[in-house]
Amino acid sequence: MSPPPSQSAEEERERRALVGAIRRLPRGCRDVFVLHRFAGMSLEQIGEHLGIDQQAVAECLAAALIRLSRAIDEAGGRGSAER
Repeated sequence: MSPPPSQSAEEERERRALVGAIRRLPRGCRDVFVLHRFAGMSLEQIGEHLGIDQQAVAECLAAALIRLSRAIDEAGGRGSAER
């Protein structure tokens, strides 16, 4: 059984918002996010790979996750006040 059309449309809207938000991340944060989430690298590995310290990697990842979460909230029609 397929999901209701409105749910599929909402999921597609959120997916597009997420992809767009990933593309709009500052390059360094985008690199950290992609390496961590899609390549499965640890913060230490990312730091070594990019030549930055682990604290900077953690800060970039946190910033990226906040931006992406906000983009999904906005796409789903939920305001940041609800978080």
